[in-house]
Amino acid sequence: MDRTANPPSPPAPPAPAGEPAGLRGLLRLPFRRQTWQHVLYCLLLPLALGLVMVLQYPMKSAAGHGYEPVGSLILLLVLVVVAVFGPGFERVRARFWLGEEIGRRTGDRRFVRHAAFFVLNMLTGALGFAAVAGWLLVSARNLTYPIWGWRPYPDPAWGGPHPFGVVALHFAAGVVTFLVGPWVIVRLAQVQIRVARGLIGSGQAGAPGA
Repeated sequence: MDRTANPPSPPAPPAPAGEPAGLRGLLRLPFRRQTWQHVLYCLLLPLALGLVMVLQYPMKSAAGHGYEPVGSLILLLVLVVVAVFGPGFERVRARFWLGEEIGRRTGDRRFVRHAAFFVLNMLTGALGFAAVAGWLLVSARNLTYPIWGWRPYPDPAWGGPHPFGVVALHFAAGVVTFLVGPWVIVRLAQVQIRVARGLIGSGQAGAPGA
């Protein structure tokens, strides 16, 4: 009787180096220096996303005043700047905040890889920034709810109608967000590192180039 072995399942992505495992590690994440390095890394937007966010206002202003070609020229300038300086910016960003070496990749299909990196870096960078912003806002608001949240609430309010229920519910949500948010943020930052290393870098952790 033939027995065919099932193919091994792909290994789960490893946790970042030095991150404590288990529930105890999860509870310690918000208080670790490495966690806040990942937070700052996500807050420093990728070059393309940062330029688009900053320059969207002059582009809208130019279009609103009938100068559509100026907006197109600004967008073209952004693309040129990102194409020239974007990969180097990502290498410095990863090295400065996380001590990660992206490396360099040479060879054919460079344009295709850089185009893919442009799109994926924008997407992962936006997700990382949104995660950090949401974590900071929700944590700050809900953890301080016991200070300013004591007021009458309508019956449909979450935890209402008694103020104690509302305050307790929002404070509990703030505690959960504060403890779990860093786990998500660290992994989104690591996804950005993997994208950069796979498309514009050496493809291997710690390798200076290929």
